[in-house]
Amino acid sequence: MSVNQLILSFLTALAALFPVINPIGSGFIINGFFKDLDAAGRKLAAKKIIINCLMISLGCMAAGHFIILIFGISIPIIQIGGGIVICKTAWDLLSDSKSTDNSGESNKSIKVSIKNIEGKLFYPIAFPITVGAGTISVIFTLMATASVKDNLLLSVFHYIGICVAIFLLLAVLYILVSQGDKLTKRLGYSGNIVINKLVAFITFCVGIQILIKGISGILMGVS
Repeated sequence: MSVNQLILSFLTALAALFPVINPIGSGFIINGFFKDLDAAGRKLAAKKIIINCLMISLGCMAAGHFIILIFGISIPIIQIGGGIVICKTAWDLLSDSKSTDNSGESNKSIKVSIKNIEGKLFYPIAFPITVGAGTISVIFTLMATASVKDNLLLSVFHYIGICVAIFLLLAVLYILVSQGDKLTKRLGYSGNIVINKLVAFITFCVGIQILIKGISGILMGVS
């Protein structure tokens, strides 16, 4: 019975978290940041992003409700703030003129790129592009349904199912990011430009959707 509950919790969490973490879409966006990195630098950066995402996700599960109670922040406010940040990040990607620069890169430029990207691995790549307001709100919702009164073992199985779903989605993201150079080579220069701009536009729309959802949550709460 417990194993069945674990599988059910995992599938439920996977279905709920996949659209908000969106490892495929996030992978294309992150590859836009990593276009100047070599294979070793890409894998190192990908590992750091996954670690950051795990820290955010598991941190929300461990102390999310406690932090929200301390600061008095509601989920709609988190959605509004996260939506604005996502829109800004996507707009920067859309208006990035460097993506149209087809000049060759030397080893020196690659080293500089690794140093420059270091400060972006947590913000905005890990948060809010990969794990943002939408992910946090879904995690809080899953936690609310995972806690079973007077049944600690069942609650633990629910939480394990959520954690396994998070690990699986981030593992998929790591593969897409660490091997992204092979994909970008197949797509070619023009293909990369088109996909990066398209994904950036979709991300901008996702940010607007999260923003509107937060505003709706506040209006519904007021009414």
